Amino acid sequence: MTATPASEQAIAGALAELVGAIGGTAFPGRFLSAMRALAGVELCSAFRCDRGQPIELLFAEGTPPTPDFPMRASLDYARNYWRSDHEISRLARSARARPVVVRKRASDIADPAWRAACYDRAGVAERLSIVGSGTSTLIANGYRTAAHAPFATDDIVRLETYAALLMAAVERHQRVATSMFDETALVQSLMGLDFGLSIREAEISAAMILGETQDEIAARTRLSHGSVVTYRRRAYGKLGVANRRDLLRLHRRLVGGEIPSSLAAT
Repeated sequence: MTATPASEQAIAGALAELVGAIGGTAFPGRFLSAMRALAGVELCSAFRCDRGQPIELLFAEGTPPTPDFPMRASLDYARNYWRSDHEISRLARSARARPVVVRKRASDIADPAWRAACYDRAGVAERLSIVGSGTSTLIANGYRTAAHAPFATDDIVRLETYAALLMAAVERHQRVATSMFDETALVQSLMGLDFGLSIREAEISAAMILGETQDEIAARTRLSHGSVVTYRRRAYGKLGVANRRDLLRLHRRLVGGEIPSSLAAT
């Protein structure tokens, strides 16, 4: 089966919608739509890397057979495998006038733990990465699963053609968006605290902070209501909060800078 990129008219429409979504909650979905139109990708992620700082996940989007895969795999990559991605980390340290597109197949990854966590668990076969320099190094990834044909040369050429526009949109979005009210950034902030939250516990806590009910979280994540309650209880216990009101107080302290938070490097 082939993941077919869109027509030129559809590409133009997807890029226009992407620009219009900058700074809003729809941006990750619009970015995936633009990447899908250009190169037939099925999942996407974006990271920010500042010199001397841990890599930061900006967003992850897509609906593979395992619904939570994009976020979990991207956080695993940032925490555990980023430094093993030698070509991307080398490009992140270099200065370039234009973004660079790099291809990586699952079969190229020697580390079985990295391959299992970020590729095999959802049948991901390969990745196209755009690495762009600016105030920060930004990395945008598009993934294709083994259910579809490999990326073709035309896919790479289209991404190279529009790479500067895509990365400019990501850079503008991450400067405009209020990070502490963005679920991805909030998950990382909670995990950056030394309370030992799991990824799932941080995701549930972030969703609670942002106003979702337990039923809404269960429906979105495809977890049972009982599982959501269990993760919430575990998170509250680790964070030392008794209820949502206490959790919101903790969030206000994070926003106010009373509690320093950063993605812990491992």
